[in-house]
Amino acid sequence: MRQYPGEKTSLGPAVELTASDLYPTSGPVNRYKNVLFVEKEGFDPIFRAAHLAEKYDLAIMSTKGMSVTAARFLLDRITPDIEKILVLHDFDVTGFTICGTLGSDSRRYTFDNAVEIVDLGLRLEDAEDMGLEAETVDVDSRDARRDTLERHGATEEEIEFLIPEDGECQRIELNAMTSRQLIDFIEEKLAEEGVEKLVPSSDTLAAHARRLQEQVLARKALEGMAEEIAHKAAAIELPDDLENMVEELLNEDPELSWDEALAQLIL
Repeated sequence: MRQYPGEKTSLGPAVELTASDLYPTSGPVNRYKNVLFVEKEGFDPIFRAAHLAEKYDLAIMSTKGMSVTAARFLLDRITPDIEKILVLHDFDVTGFTICGTLGSDSRRYTFDNAVEIVDLGLRLEDAEDMGLEAETVDVDSRDARRDTLERHGATEEEIEFLIPEDGECQRIELNAMTSRQLIDFIEEKLAEEGVEKLVPSSDTLAAHARRLQEQVLARKALEGMAEEIAHKAAAIELPDDLENMVEELLNEDPELSWDEALAQLIL
């Protein structure tokens, strides 16, 4: 805020070539091969700081609780162009249910493609290896919860830890990990699943290489013509009543800024 009032602007060059080093993509093709689906929101700052998506060419998505129809629709449509959907979830009944139902048909949505879902955890072995702290939870129907866990792939040991027949029920959240533990955990799991950087086909590489060369040649050509263009622009006569013309246009369309109005008059 202290800097803002003293900042000076410069007109700079009238024409610049704006180009990107990135290959133009829409969707997964030539951009990512795997999706990291996170059960809950709130981890984005940690993932950004670790450059997780960039390091592994991952698409990262999350929902609040159970997957919604829009999430299933998206995963269904991109499945032919990706390898795996890797699910990160809490170690509890809800986490197992989210992972177990993400790629399955429901009353509201039927999949057209076979979606490959990989359970990254959190699982009991992971939590014990890291010494994560569990919290107690209240459960209404233990039998129903135990059936749900079994249906979605929990082991007998995990079921007994989460929803024992007698004793306190427990859960362990992803939040029980420190930021460093979380990133290390995910990267270890990604390595186990063989997640690698994306390198497109040789044809795509060649096409983009030539596109980048076109940008270089265009930039050099523009630089060579810059002085001539500036001289021609300086020789063009401007209307004597330019200020009045801008004011009149602003009166007609007050939503315009003065430079937008000027552009409409000149261009």
